Amino acid sequence: MPSSKNHSVEQKKKVHKLPFIKPTKNELNNKIWAGVICFIIGLFLVYVIKSLDFIGWILILFGFFQSTNSFWLKYNFSQPFLVPYLFTMIKTKKFIDVIHFIATKFAKILELISLVGSILGFGLVAVDYWFARKLGGVKRIVVLTISAIILGAFFYFSCAILFSVPALAPLFIPCLIGFVFLGFGGMSIVMLLGYGLISLGGLFIEKQMCPALAPVLPGVPIPGFGIAIPLVGWVSLFIILVIHELSHGVLMSYYKTKINSVGLVLAGLLPIGAFVEQEDVTFDKLDDKKALLVLSAGSASNLLLIPISVILLIIFSLVVSPFLSEINESQNLAYSGVMIQGVEDSVSLCGVDFNAPAKGKLFEGDIVKQVNGIDVNSMQSILNGVSKANPDVNFLVSRRNVDNNEYNNISVLITPVFFEDMNIKKIGAAFALIPTGISVPLHIQILAFFISNINMILLLLLIISFAAGSFNYLPSEPFDGGKMAKIMLEPYTNFMKFKSKEESRKFIGRIFVWLVIIAVLLNLIPYLTMLI
Repeated sequence: MPSSKNHSVEQKKKVHKLPFIKPTKNELNNKIWAGVICFIIGLFLVYVIKSLDFIGWILILFGFFQSTNSFWLKYNFSQPFLVPYLFTMIKTKKFIDVIHFIATKFAKILELISLVGSILGFGLVAVDYWFARKLGGVKRIVVLTISAIILGAFFYFSCAILFSVPALAPLFIPCLIGFVFLGFGGMSIVMLLGYGLISLGGLFIEKQMCPALAPVLPGVPIPGFGIAIPLVGWVSLFIILVIHELSHGVLMSYYKTKINSVGLVLAGLLPIGAFVEQEDVTFDKLDDKKALLVLSAGSASNLLLIPISVILLIIFSLVVSPFLSEINESQNLAYSGVMIQGVEDSVSLCGVDFNAPAKGKLFEGDIVKQVNGIDVNSMQSILNGVSKANPDVNFLVSRRNVDNNEYNNISVLITPVFFEDMNIKKIGAAFALIPTGISVPLHIQILAFFISNINMILLLLLIISFAAGSFNYLPSEPFDGGKMAKIMLEPYTNFMKFKSKEESRKFIGRIFVWLVIIAVLLNLIPYLTMLI
């Protein structure tokens, strides 16, 4: 998202910002140690006494961010950002020349990508803005009708998988309508409002809903959900951030907008944002169509990463397929099967707790031979068996008899807890591979490590690109779509007789800001009910 730095003399006179006063080294040392202590207390709550997970993870993250960012400030590695001891930013001018060079080679291609992205981002509104409105009359209606059919088909074939989750299924038609008229921006706001209203309805029927909005940090479990994104997700996120901001910067450079700096926003060691800082004086001189293309460029490039990621996944799978048989053979020699590592007392999701179905039926040390009559040769085969339970899953386990120390095969029937809204089934048992004593050769371990992680990076690149690209078209500031909505929707407010375009655009901005605020508040309901 392009950031700005206002150089208006008049505004400088009106706004008196207090500069950030850097603390002394002793004060920063105290903040570092305070962060370390919070981090240790959080670890103790989560991993030692295994309770108060929500508070524990807040302390872990707060402690990590404060201690690390205070360290950066102490040694002038980065600058304060928003909350100085939780977030910092690295600013540099070194990569501006790179942006200018790319702009001379690829700006025209990026313009086309950005134009297509704006249509996906704002649906019929964008089609009308770029093409149909100037045709007028019957031609305008024909273009919009054909475009509506194409957009609807695109949504059906590319986004329908989102609504396979039962909790989102009721929103399919409203989101389809939102997408056709206002693209991914419309879909996003309809989804947020719709799920928020569903959550509100859950209060009256005393049904606990899972939050639709959740803080997602790769490698950090969300309390009540488990691990959401593996740690390697930071690699995918970093690529997405860089491409997003680079795309903004390339078109800004092409349109002669002065770029002051580029940089990253850090939470501790982790990049959580990137920016291209432009000068408002030159950016404000752009006509509306050029400004739209600049604003759309980042999200459009993220959406383009989706098919690129699919192609890379296919190519990667073809390249590594000759090595997979050797890896599987080595792992089969190293592990003889799967055993029960432990059984939980309860299973939970989003604050809803149930007695663990495996409790009293499976026991630590049981060796799993079959699931639903299929021989078990991996952890995945067990997960597949549980997910396909209808309604029961049949385990054949080999259990040691404490009297004669012999192993007997026992059939165990378990009915998993089915969390219908999220289409998740749990039995409350943990599994582990049984080592044979034969070690996997080092080169096979390294090969398997790189294959699994590169595959995960590409998969997350696909998933996060969709999330970043679609939600950045949300027609509300501070998202890129907020500024785009003001420009494209402004002609539809002519009947309201605003004194100027600026007043009209402010009105549009206020409408969507309030819609997003309402949507966010509604989506906080599941968190409140989880705490209560």
